[in-house]
Amino acid sequence: MSKKITLDDIARETNFSKFAVSRAISGKSGISEETRQKILECCKNLGYEKNHMSMSDLFYYKIILLFIPKSDALDAVFWMEVLQGVESEASQMDYALQVKFVDTGVDIPQNELEKAMGIIYAGHKSIDTMLKHQYLGKPALLMTYAPDKLLKMDTIHMDDEAAGQTIVDKIYEWGHRELGFWGDMERPSSRHRFNGVLQGLKNYGITLTQVWNDEKYRDVNVLESELRELKAKNKLPTAIMCSHDKLALSLIQILNNMGLEVPGDISVTGFNADTMDKNPIMVTSIGYSKIAYGRLAFQQLLRRIQNPELPYLRISVVPTLLLKGSAGQLT
Repeated sequence: MSKKITLDDIARETNFSKFAVSRAISGKSGISEETRQKILECCKNLGYEKNHMSMSDLFYYKIILLFIPKSDALDAVFWMEVLQGVESEASQMDYALQVKFVDTGVDIPQNELEKAMGIIYAGHKSIDTMLKHQYLGKPALLMTYAPDKLLKMDTIHMDDEAAGQTIVDKIYEWGHRELGFWGDMERPSSRHRFNGVLQGLKNYGITLTQVWNDEKYRDVNVLESELRELKAKNKLPTAIMCSHDKLALSLIQILNNMGLEVPGDISVTGFNADTMDKNPIMVTSIGYSKIAYGRLAFQQLLRRIQNPELPYLRISVVPTLLLKGSAGQLT
């Protein structure tokens, strides 16, 4: 009887990883088309039969779980790029990423948790899930600010306070002194950006003339009404900083509806842009590569998996100022 061909045989013959071989055979992403064709050609030549895959082939995967709340997963502008970076880096290291979209109160089967080599928790809404899993003692990474400064877990986030100060420095350099801020304070990142803005202004001995960070300002009609009142009184700020780019775009639309030009009449800035975006929005902002951010997240989790005894890290990613024309010199 001829020897049954396994994934190990194909990996050895093609000089690709076993994970890459499995992705090629199953038709999944994470490898190039050229690699896929080479592997499939080898399968044909060796007489490999997919339906004869052994149990060891089926369960060899080194599993990484990534938990993300369904509400955050809807923010495709941010998290889908991050997840792409995590999966890309994981696949290169022969790990299989399994994304779990969770709701509060929904439990993941115990056997799935125990099988995982490591766990990533994405965003502040995943903290409750993370706290429920701490008893496992699994290598883990939290992709947001630690809820407790002494949390025994690695964390990663953007340096939002530095981002806020950087925006203020540029706005001040352009001559603006009457400044406003519009933002939702639900997310820790937004609160840190706001704190950075306040610290930056304090360095120059000035304060915000207008702040729109109450829940009622989630309704853009409420904000527009107040902006129209300020315009009528000739008391509009010369520049308004928004806690993220989506708000900045909404604000620009409101101002245009009021007959104001951006940046001619008023400057607008955002936060959380993607430096690698192929179709960037034209908002002066602070950003970083979200794919690279995802790659870094996996690298830090892998560090913990391979070196569980190392000190825990609080990784703060340095952002980049992006001048896109929605803000400029005060005239």
